This record gives sequence, structure tokens and C-alpha cells, in this order.
Amino acid sequence: MGTREKIRVAFTFDEQSLAGLEEIQKDGNYSCFAETVRDSLQINRALQIQAKRGYNEIILRHSKTGHERVLVIPTLNSIRQRGK
Repeated sequence: MGTREKIRVAFTFDEQSLAGLEEIQKDGNYSCFAETVRDSLQINRALQIQAKRGYNEIILRHSKTGHERVLVIPTLNSIRQRGK
């Protein structure tokens, strides 16, 4: 197994975006911003790949009640349309 080269990246956030990042970090129990962003990027990438395959809705199901909610993310929809 090879070592991964680390590259330092700096981001500038407005107050609302920083508050959102802090909330994701806290709720996800991430140890640092880098871990939070890394995981978020992996999720986003997985969704983009599925959007290119034509999938553009995310269905969330409540485990106890079975109720469902459908999330439509506009940027994923545009990726799906470009993939046609």
C-alpha cells in the first residue's frame, strides 16, 4: 500500500456556509473540517455518478414509520441531463 501525498487547500467561507460546515462536523461526529469535507465530497461524487446514469431522486425512508421523502437536488438533475 502506497502513501498518499497530502496537499493543503484553503477555503474561504461566508458565515452561513461556515456555520453549515460546523453543523455537519458536529452532527457527523467528525474530528476535523478536513474529514468533514472529505466525506462530503465522497457522498457528492457518488451522487454525481448515479446522476450520470439517469438517477436524479434520493428517497429517504423513516425506519420506524415507513414514511418516505423524495429529495431532488437541482445540480444532480442538470448532470443527468448533460449525460443524455
